[in-house]
Amino acid sequence: MQWRFSTLRGRRGVEFVQQVVTICDMGRPAGPAGESRILSEIISTVGSSLELDEVLAAVVRLLSEASAVHACFVYLVEDRGERMVLRSASDPYAHLVGEIALERGEGLAWWAAERREPAFVRENALDDPRVKYVPELEEERFQSLISVPILSKDGTAIGVITLHTEAPREFTEDEVDFLVSSASLVGGAIENARLYADMRRRVEELEGLTALGETIVRADTLDELAPAVVASGFELLRARSCRLYLLDATAEHLRLRASLPANADAPSTIELKDLGPELARSGRRARLAVPLVAGDELLGLLQAEGTAEVDLARAVANQAAVAIKKVELIERLTERNLIKDFFEQLAGGTVTGNLDERAARLGCDLDARFVVVAASPPSEQLEKTLASAAPGALSDRRDDSVRALLRVPAGGEGALLESLRAAHAQLEPTAAIGVSSVCSGAASFPAGFEEARHALLGTAVLQSKPGVMRYDDLGPYKYLLRVSLEGGIRDPQRDAVSRLVAYDEARSASLLETLEEFLRHRGNISATAEALHVHQNTLRQRLRRIMQLSGLDLRKDDWLMVELAVKMVRLQQAIDGPTAGGSSS
Repeated sequence: MQWRFSTLRGRRGVEFVQQVVTICDMGRPAGPAGESRILSEIISTVGSSLELDEVLAAVVRLLSEASAVHACFVYLVEDRGERMVLRSASDPYAHLVGEIALERGEGLAWWAAERREPAFVRENALDDPRVKYVPELEEERFQSLISVPILSKDGTAIGVITLHTEAPREFTEDEVDFLVSSASLVGGAIENARLYADMRRRVEELEGLTALGETIVRADTLDELAPAVVASGFELLRARSCRLYLLDATAEHLRLRASLPANADAPSTIELKDLGPELARSGRRARLAVPLVAGDELLGLLQAEGTAEVDLARAVANQAAVAIKKVELIERLTERNLIKDFFEQLAGGTVTGNLDERAARLGCDLDARFVVVAASPPSEQLEKTLASAAPGALSDRRDDSVRALLRVPAGGEGALLESLRAAHAQLEPTAAIGVSSVCSGAASFPAGFEEARHALLGTAVLQSKPGVMRYDDLGPYKYLLRVSLEGGIRDPQRDAVSRLVAYDEARSASLLETLEEFLRHRGNISATAEALHVHQNTLRQRLRRIMQLSGLDLRKDDWLMVELAVKMVRLQQAIDGPTAGGSSS
């Protein structure tokens, strides 16, 4: 007899050889059906292949021949021990493999498995209460049947071999022992085959995850990424269907992005409150719903029907989540660069390219009515505030400010400003916002960007705390701003006030503030002292110091010229310092 163990490796191979030697050493005589020869062939079969279907088919054929029975079936325990599924059958029942299943406790097969001992019925099999009638197997034809448990190494029942005869038959002790020995060999083969299948499956899973990772690296858009994730999930999870939903942040629900099969019946949206558990079972069906999460942010949902591979689904979902964040970052950077170039070109900069083409890509109709906004200090929260005030706003965050285009709604410019002020009131930390006059047509926008910048600078002089200022609200300061920005104008009053600023910065004093209040109250000592919360004598001392340091003579000089000089210096401070508003005192 030629035994082959070439496909067995390691500890399990040694244990299997020892098992076979033990069985052969039992010294049982060969029965009428040539039991010794059949055992040798079973040994040769299970030792030469790790493909479970091949082994079970050969065992069924050999046992049918050796036992002279009309039908032989092999059931294996599956679904976490809750079902026993037909995995091999003699002709003419081979087409039922995988279709017939016994729930836990049903039939003589489960009786034998649960007690881990052979069970047989000599005649009138259907009259035995332990037997469950299965019409597809034509069990009304059979009188006798025997079920022998297949045990694993640790004694757990992993399956059952069942044999049927049409005529009544008494199975002898030797025949039962032969079947038990055969089942023992089959048990070892099943464990080896399952170990092999599990290892092969893990290799396939790793290869599949690696392929998904390579696809993710190449994907630059969600349109490329979503179908690849679904295709990988469908194959790796061996699912009946697989779907990818992505979060629609504006609507607070998940929207279907890709599905396999493409015509699978699936809802187009899923509400966040309806997500449910990761794994749900309904009878024999299993359904996965694994969230895609990056950090603490929910990005979407991977859903699959007909699989319970939760861990593998999580691995696919994790890779998908990382890829989505990568794509979002690429798209955000691409859009920011596009908006930046668009704004530079719109403001009259030197960026080359087709302005209309850039506007079309951004969905911006330049012939519609817009206002330009300049705001500071820049932050993500500030951009969100502008977007909430005017949905669809385009914004460009720079180092020192945020520029934005806000479309004027049907309610007009007043409605937009009201919405902007309401959103600004909720902003933390606060910011200064300058708003241009209404722009329409590409030629009007260079002036709009300039107006928004002037209005932002004006908040530093005209407002006690950062707020929203329209360019038209600057009044005569429009002209002062232009003079300050152009520079190059020599003015003795302005130089005098600048000396006060230098003194205040060096000594942490407040002479410029004192001068502003004095001019604001038209030289009224009592009112000025009260506004500054100082004694009148203290105020007089400060005024003398102001005149000594600056060279101004507040008794003779034109106060309007001095006041204009103070405003010019304040504007220059706003231009030279942080663009965000400050106190004008």
